[in-house]
Amino acid sequence: MDSNAVECRGLTRTFGDREAVTDLTFEVPTGSVFGFLGPNGAGKTTTVRLLLGILRPTSGEVRVFGLDPVANGELVRGQCGVVLDQVGLYERLTARQNLAFAARVARMPVSERSGRIDEALRRVDLYDRRDDRVSGFSKGMRQKLAVARALLPEPRLLVLDEPTAGLDPENIVMLRELLLSLAEEGGRTIFLCTHLLAEAERICNRVGILQRGRLRAVGEPGEIAGRRGPSVRLRLSRMTAADRLALPPGAHLEPLEGDEWRCVLAREDDVEEVVAALVGTGVGVRQVTPEALSLEEAYLQVIGGGEHA
Repeated sequence: MDSNAVECRGLTRTFGDREAVTDLTFEVPTGSVFGFLGPNGAGKTTTVRLLLGILRPTSGEVRVFGLDPVANGELVRGQCGVVLDQVGLYERLTARQNLAFAARVARMPVSERSGRIDEALRRVDLYDRRDDRVSGFSKGMRQKLAVARALLPEPRLLVLDEPTAGLDPENIVMLRELLLSLAEEGGRTIFLCTHLLAEAERICNRVGILQRGRLRAVGEPGEIAGRRGPSVRLRLSRMTAADRLALPPGAHLEPLEGDEWRCVLAREDDVEEVVAALVGTGVGVRQVTPEALSLEEAYLQVIGGGEHA
């Protein structure tokens, strides 16, 4: 269990006749940044509540640092820092007072509180606003303060449930850069629930794709992308239905913009055969560029195709 911060085996949770999550089986290696991806309503928040012991599984099991979150809820939550889309700050208090209150609730030793509060505020670039009331903060600043509060106890696991929900593009970028810096620090595991793929692609080294409560794919982004097969981007002088018939078995062309096409191959070595076949029919091949599938493309492919892990 030392190698995994989180382990789920057949994890299922029902509410009446509805299954919120079904048969989830995955691992989150200790020290990794795990992106839990899926549209709104996919079951991400339910999974977070199961990880924290707030909900009891209907069936299956979950372990956080080897502990059962239901039987050992306080121990598990004591090792976790959590940021929800509803940050729950006290608007009449200053940033420092909010963190001081959180430190008291967490029973942090008095001798450590001031130093940890200042460090957390510096980490999220709010130290200069430490004595300002939260009522005057933008939503982006409030989310940053919520991250500071989650970091205050120096958690082994940082759980972020849709931390950019409701933010404007500028604040999304700001928070994304903060999460990227936290990921680069190392030493902790980050579990990021989101439906925004740009933030996940920047910081996650492993992802799970959830759809309607079921895990459709899990692994490194490149590994998930590779399930489609290798591909190249082609710039062609023309393309007709007859030209496509000349392609070798397993090769598939997808139109992009202008004169660009994507060719999905059965094997990487097939690219020379594809180019030769096109040239043989009189198609001018102006450019051939190896292409890696983006996380967004992999996500849309998995969600659209209903692929299972």
